[in-house]
Amino acid sequence: MRKYALFIICLMLIIAVFSACGGGEPEEISMAEIDHEMFAEPEPEPESEPEPSPPEGMAVSLLTGLYICEEAADRRPFAVVFNNESRAMPQSGLMQADIIYEVLAEGVTTRLVAIFQDFDAEKIGPIRSSRNYMAEIANDFGAVFVHHGGSPTGYATITNLGLSNLDGMRYDGTVFWRDPDRRRERGMEHSSVTSASNLLEVAETRGFDMTAPDNLGLFGFLDEATEITDANPANTVNIAAHSSIFRFDPETDNYYKYVWGNPHMDEYTDEQISVTNVLVQVTNIHIIAGDAEGRRNVSIVGSGHGYLATMGGYTRVYWEKPNHQTPTSWTDADGEPLQLNRGRTWISIVSSSPEFE
Repeated sequence: MRKYALFIICLMLIIAVFSACGGGEPEEISMAEIDHEMFAEPEPEPESEPEPSPPEGMAVSLLTGLYICEEAADRRPFAVVFNNESRAMPQSGLMQADIIYEVLAEGVTTRLVAIFQDFDAEKIGPIRSSRNYMAEIANDFGAVFVHHGGSPTGYATITNLGLSNLDGMRYDGTVFWRDPDRRRERGMEHSSVTSASNLLEVAETRGFDMTAPDNLGLFGFLDEATEITDANPANTVNIAAHSSIFRFDPETDNYYKYVWGNPHMDEYTDEQISVTNVLVQVTNIHIIAGDAEGRRNVSIVGSGHGYLATMGGYTRVYWEKPNHQTPTSWTDADGEPLQLNRGRTWISIVSSSPEFE
């Protein structure tokens, strides 16, 4: 631009000189006519602030958006089926899970599928049997599936999906053990437990590929804690179908979980279970025809809507899973990939809107 401006001014001077040579009055060039911006030094573009580097030895978790140790961040997660009956509570290890799903198993009884990546709990459980849709949830994360037994469709889905799995029916007394107090006071079915070290050790012994899958994260994460724009209030999330309530605490920006009106506790840490985000996934759930146990079938493959509660507000969201091998995708009301606040997430799967508020 500066060269072009100099050329124009030189040309104007030449024209003025030739005009003078022709006998006319020389044309005066006013400095006001010169665009001084052409000669101004260009302002430097503002430098974008570089992304903060993780602390040494740490990496960002694709499950929570929080810093965890690099070794864990590169590790394939585990998906553990937790017993969630009243006699099973309080469970151990849930506060070390990154994402926790709650879904009906049979009748009005729910089970939990907890996704673990960075964990070291010495006691995890009690662990119960699988259902087909629980195996589907594990497959969404490419996780090693941990369960104790399974329904016929549960086992079939594990086989059909080719899941790496650790079954308490095979490892009872070794990788899994029976908590003696639970066995005595609550019965055999509520006593199966394991530990982080046991799971990691047997996965290595079995030769499982423990590298974290590329498609591990189902969500993006916001840089800073952010309230939902134009959100409706959600200081309390009541999942009536699961007898669960989440109450928001503005001092911690977390939702604290209650079940049957009592705080839902973690026996291992002696903490009330809390999460940053509560997702409600609405889908089709029905009792399997002719099943004597009243087992449910839950449509994990498909699409539908749901709700996200975070920072004391909620908004409508959408989910889609086109086939068994493609992980579930979540989007906001504008169709953009869903961005969560950094932290742990609870996902309640229900069949219809009246089952929660």
